[in-house]
Amino acid sequence: MKKGLLLALGVTVSLGVSAQAPKISGVHKVDLNNSKATTVDGSSVNFFASANAAHRNANPTTVQTQGFKFTSSYNAFTLLVSNSHCITANQSLGAVMFTHRISQDWAADANVASGYCEYSWTTNFGVSWDSSYFADQTTLGNKRFRYPSGAIINPAGNTSVANAVNVATGPYTDGSGWKGYYANDQMMVNGASSNTIVTTNAPNGPNRLDFPRISMSGYADSSAWVTGGLYANGTATTALAQDYRGMAMMKAKWNGTSVNWIFDSIKPSFHQDAAGTNDCFTEAYTTFSDNGVNGYAVFFGVPAAATTSQTRTFSPIVYKTMNSGATWTLQAVNDFTTLPQITDHLIQATDGNFKPWFDQSQGADIAIDANNQLHILCTISSGSSDDNDSLGYAYTLTGQSGTTARHFIYDVHTTSTGWDAWLIDSLMTSTSTTNTIFVDGSNSGAAFATDARLQLSHTTDGSKMFYVWVDSDPTALGGENAIPDLFGKGVDVNTNMATARVQFTTSQDFYFHYISNIALVAGSTYKIGCTNSIDRSGGNDVATTFDHYWFEQVIFNDNQFTIPVVASVQEIGNGIGSFNTYPNPANDVVNVNIDLTNSASVTLSLVNELGQVVLTNNRMLNSGKNSVQLNTSNIAPGVYFLNITSNNSRATSKIVIQ
Repeated sequence: MKKGLLLALGVTVSLGVSAQAPKISGVHKVDLNNSKATTVDGSSVNFFASANAAHRNANPTTVQTQGFKFTSSYNAFTLLVSNSHCITANQSLGAVMFTHRISQDWAADANVASGYCEYSWTTNFGVSWDSSYFADQTTLGNKRFRYPSGAIINPAGNTSVANAVNVATGPYTDGSGWKGYYANDQMMVNGASSNTIVTTNAPNGPNRLDFPRISMSGYADSSAWVTGGLYANGTATTALAQDYRGMAMMKAKWNGTSVNWIFDSIKPSFHQDAAGTNDCFTEAYTTFSDNGVNGYAVFFGVPAAATTSQTRTFSPIVYKTMNSGATWTLQAVNDFTTLPQITDHLIQATDGNFKPWFDQSQGADIAIDANNQLHILCTISSGSSDDNDSLGYAYTLTGQSGTTARHFIYDVHTTSTGWDAWLIDSLMTSTSTTNTIFVDGSNSGAAFATDARLQLSHTTDGSKMFYVWVDSDPTALGGENAIPDLFGKGVDVNTNMATARVQFTTSQDFYFHYISNIALVAGSTYKIGCTNSIDRSGGNDVATTFDHYWFEQVIFNDNQFTIPVVASVQEIGNGIGSFNTYPNPANDVVNVNIDLTNSASVTLSLVNELGQVVLTNNRMLNSGKNSVQLNTSNIAPGVYFLNITSNNSRATSKIVIQ
């Protein structure tokens, strides 16, 4: 008989916490203004005249420190928000494009205004690059363009870059504040003529649109979508005065000769605290199927319609369209405490309930899969209170066994019958504030925080999902994410098989990365465009020129998808009639009773919380009732998931080994 007990990870029994919960030290009010992350942006004048020579690693199979430089920007402000979709790709063109502030290196860009923006693209995965730029309006009212996001509009079937269209948008400033936004379109060729519209926000207007730069993506119906925020007064200094009201949606539609910009908005009913401030993040997302027909709009906030403690928390507020955004339908409030993949890692609130708190603090992203189902990538924290004025508070994670507590990364997604969740991985470090090497010289040298920058890439057909982030050595620098390396993982949504976690770098210097929202497919290989950036001067000042590096190693292959995905809910098909396991908790043996509708080959896989298979048993079973015994005497104590697969049928059950 195996000795020992499953130990709680550092929390007192009085909290009533599950065995897998992290350590805590009080609560904190989460910063909800991610999409409004800005820094002082003045005249932008002191920059280096030349850059280091572009370089390329001679042996691309080795881990690269940064990659090779392909362009630069006036400063790092392009990089502030990881979900701006500054890098994108198009499968038909075989192209990857990076949209950024104007480069300091190419002759064509010399001596131009700092508010100019540039499209840089490659059609051979980084071997060579081309570019074009568009001008700001410094001579027409001092309108300086900032924070560009870009997309490729490529009509279905087109394989020529010259017939594709680049579009970009972002906010503009006159040097004294944020005044409005711009939208540009031009053909995808060097030296293309530009079409740019500039809109000035009305002061204290009822539908003020700020910072359109989130989720920008192009689709095969010759459209591109991007979201911004709707504010009553976006330049106010408090959340109450800014009065965030919801999502502004901008749709760029190419008609064969020109681009029309179409505007819409969604204003959810959020729960409000006593002061009247909406309980929500001010960053919202859109995603569409490649044909541009089916789509989702997602907010992270507390639904006004939520009535239970478990649902009165920051969770996805989802709208769905099935007609290219002509109409949007609000989806029902969901109780995510029904998913053990999530609740196994939560801390009970003061009222004794679990409150899954969907968090954007480490980055977040969304995508739509081959079955038109929505996928949400984020970390999930633990809401701390059901008090009306405390729904924006979550538990603070602290040290655990000499490291920091885990932030668990999830893909939470819709299914044909509701919602499910996959535990993708975990972060062992938190956002770096005291140990970050970056400062903001335009803001009195203030520390510039760095986080995991969670991002999601997918194939055009939605059959593969790829998750990429950075994490640091948890034993160094107080557990802060200050010396990051790049990590990733993939899932095949059709086979429910995942890759192991891949560590792409070991250099501890992978800063400000972006990945393409589209993964390019070449046979059995999936290539994901990836950039990282660093201050040219070496002073790590985000207000000075930043060089952008192309990192070509974010590549997956079909033979890597070997690990069964651990789901929260049973997905029983025609083959598996019913099943049960006992005892649970178990020690040396787990008994599995399986009722099959037909004789079939059955695979039983025991998977740990990080998706790693620790035991596999293949059996040929008969129609009707079957009994299988699994030897778990050599399995370490912990929480596991038993996956049972047979033909197109699959079922999952949680098991505790003690």
